[in-house]
Amino acid sequence: MTKIFTFFVLLLTLIFVLPSCETDVDLDAEWKEITVVYGLLNQLDSTHYLRINKAFLGGDALQMAKIPDSSGYRNNLEVTLEGWSTDEKVQTITFDTTTVDNKDSGMWYNPYMVAYKGAGVLDPGLQYRLKIKNVLSGHEVSSVTNLIHDFYIKKPVAGGRLTLFRGFNTAFSWSNGKNARRYEPLLRFYYYEIPTGTTDTTMKHIDWYLSTITSNNLQGEGEVEISFGNDGFYDFVKNMLDKENFEGKRLCGTVDFIISAGGDEYDTYMRVNGPSYSLVQDRPEYTNIENGLGLFSSRYSIFRNKRLDPRAEDEIIALDLKFVKNVNL
Repeated sequence: MTKIFTFFVLLLTLIFVLPSCETDVDLDAEWKEITVVYGLLNQLDSTHYLRINKAFLGGDALQMAKIPDSSGYRNNLEVTLEGWSTDEKVQTITFDTTTVDNKDSGMWYNPYMVAYKGAGVLDPGLQYRLKIKNVLSGHEVSSVTNLIHDFYIKKPVAGGRLTLFRGFNTAFSWSNGKNARRYEPLLRFYYYEIPTGTTDTTMKHIDWYLSTITSNNLQGEGEVEISFGNDGFYDFVKNMLDKENFEGKRLCGTVDFIISAGGDEYDTYMRVNGPSYSLVQDRPEYTNIENGLGLFSSRYSIFRNKRLDPRAEDEIIALDLKFVKNVNL
């Protein structure tokens, strides 16, 4: 549920986009039903979630957002996800309403929020078509996406230990995945905390986001290689962990090399709605929801876990963050 909540918060904090190049929203025009959809499919998941709301006009938007009926459809939607092989429909997943019960406070109603949930195993070889119909008004919206095929990490190689010698760089490379356009590599450092006076051990982690890479093809051809400075890794750990407000000891854990990939639609959406550094503020509008607004795309993540070399552990201990030797590392 934490992943689901994080996903919803990310989507809701993105800028609300207008329809793509077809019609601008006229605040003085006659009322028109506008469905807003957000969803990212991942074949690693057996349960899938969509956020579906209706846009509203008039009144104080900040106050209306706190009222569930202002943006919710109740149980008036038929939502299906279809898997197609060329011209043949071979899979159908039906979605029903579910309640997220731990949404943080903010401009939207909370802590309960309605989402749409469907269960089924997705096939990367199929094209997935989303269909939504309001059974009361007859209003229909749709969208299409392809799933990202599996890809693999080339460096660092499997096995062995992560040395992270100061003054050197570490290579991080992977093969491109079919239907993947955007890659976001990161390092996840696991560590353990044991507060003074207890034997309780809590595993925690911090994430170092390295960059954003855009592939020049969707066929899964070629590979990507980046590198990071080992000194930069130690600086990141030192800047992220607080020693003043923690009483106890810490132990080093392992490091995950993680690559999160997003589909072509996701990349376009993020680029259009990302920060603008241009003096020209008018930017193109983007949505891939037919007869509606929002984003429907795919995501996929892979990782490689590495154990730390004792010399890397010593470097972290030397940062004076209350780390001690981990005999089980």
